[in-house]
Amino acid sequence: MIQTIDIPWLYDRHSHVSLYAALQGCPDLSGRTPEEALALLRDLPEDRVTTVVGWHSSRMKFTPGQLEPLPPAILVNFSLHGFALTGAARRILGPDHPELLERQGDPEWCERNMERLLVFFGQSAGLTAAKLDSFMTGLQRVGIGAVEDMLLTDEGALRVIQGSPWSGRIRCWTTPAIYRSLSADAQAAVAGLKLFTDGALGARTAAMEEAFMGGGGDGLLIYTGFGLERELAELQALGKPIAIHAIGARAVGQVVTALEGLAAQGLAFPWVRMEHVQFISLDDARRAKALGIVLSMQPNFNSDSEDYADRLGPAELAANNPFRMLVDEAGFNCGEDLIFGSDGMPHGVEYALQWSLFPAFPGQRLTVEELTAGYGLPPEGQGHSTLSVDEDRRKVRLLDSEADAPSRGAGFQGTGQPG
Repeated sequence: MIQTIDIPWLYDRHSHVSLYAALQGCPDLSGRTPEEALALLRDLPEDRVTTVVGWHSSRMKFTPGQLEPLPPAILVNFSLHGFALTGAARRILGPDHPELLERQGDPEWCERNMERLLVFFGQSAGLTAAKLDSFMTGLQRVGIGAVEDMLLTDEGALRVIQGSPWSGRIRCWTTPAIYRSLSADAQAAVAGLKLFTDGALGARTAAMEEAFMGGGGDGLLIYTGFGLERELAELQALGKPIAIHAIGARAVGQVVTALEGLAAQGLAFPWVRMEHVQFISLDDARRAKALGIVLSMQPNFNSDSEDYADRLGPAELAANNPFRMLVDEAGFNCGEDLIFGSDGMPHGVEYALQWSLFPAFPGQRLTVEELTAGYGLPPEGQGHSTLSVDEDRRKVRLLDSEADAPSRGAGFQGTGQPG
C-alpha cells in the first residue's frame, strides 16, 4: 500500500550551520583519483590558504613529499575527523595554531579536541552571506524550515547569520572557548554552550560498554567523572543553558551522574540538553527524566544499526536509539523533553521519516506524529513537504517541498528554550 502524506517544514534541532555552510563551495576531491586530486591542488591560489573537502584519507594517501611543494591548503577528511596540510599551509598557519599543527597526526588528541578541529575547519573556510543563503535554501528543499547551529565557529559567523534574512530561523550554540572569546552582545545572542564528553561511532571513539569489534577498544571519555562535574560547575556560573554530547552508554551515565552531583550542591543550569544519547539504559533514562534533562536525538541515526554492524555487536545494534523505551517506559514526550534533529547526516524529512517508520529494530520506531512533534515546527505558513510512504517496499520518498509563504526572515526568534 502506498499513501501520500503532507508534513509541515520541520525545525532541525541539531546541525552545524556555520561549519557546513562554510564548507559549501570549497574545492572538492570527491570521486577523483589521487592524480586528479594532486592536479587540482597544484592549481590552487598561492597567496592564501584554501580549505579543500572530500579527502578520503584511507583511499587517497599523500606522502609528505607530495604535499610539501603544493600551494597552501587544508585537506579536510570527509568524516571531519582529521586533516592534512600542505607545506605552505603549515608555514602560514603554524604561528597561530602551533598545538593543532603539532598534534594533527595523533588520532586520540584529535578525538579529544574534536570541537577545536571543527571550529578550525569552519573558520578556515569562512562563512559568507552567499554560502549561508545556499545552505538554508537547500534545507527548505528537503523540508527543513529552521535549524539550530550546535557549534557556532566564531563571532564573524554570528554576524553573517544575524545580518541575513535567515537570522530568525537559526539558533546558535557554541563551545565554552568560543563563547568566552565573543563580545558581550554576541554572548547574549548565543542560546547556550556545547560540551563534548565522548567521540563518535564512525571513529570508534564513542564511549561504549563493550569494545568495538575489529579493534579500537571501547572508545574514550573526554573527562574523568570528577573532571566533568568540575567543568560543569564552572560553566554553570555563566548562566547559560548547556548541551552535552554523549553517544555511548559510559558517556551517558557519566553525564547523568555529574548532573546529579551538581543538583546535590544546589547548582542548576537554565536547562540541559543531552545530544545524541544513542545508547541509554532505562535506568539512566529515568535518572535523566528525574533531573529534567531534555534528550536531543537523531532518528536518522537508526541507520547506524545497519551501517555499523562491522563494529557493534548484536545487542548494541538493537540498543541504538531506544525510542520506544524512552517514550513508553521512561515517560519522555516528543517535542517536550525528547527533541529531534539530523546532525546533517543527512538533513531533511525523507531520511528521518524513512528510518522512523522502517527502522532496523522495532524499539527504534516512531510514528509520523511523534517524529513531527519531536522536530517541532518553524513559524506557521513557511511550507510543507509531500512524501509517499510505500508500506510494502518499506520506502519513503520526498515528492516535493514547497513554501506556503515567501517571507524567509519572519518569525522564529531564538529563546534559549526547547520547543
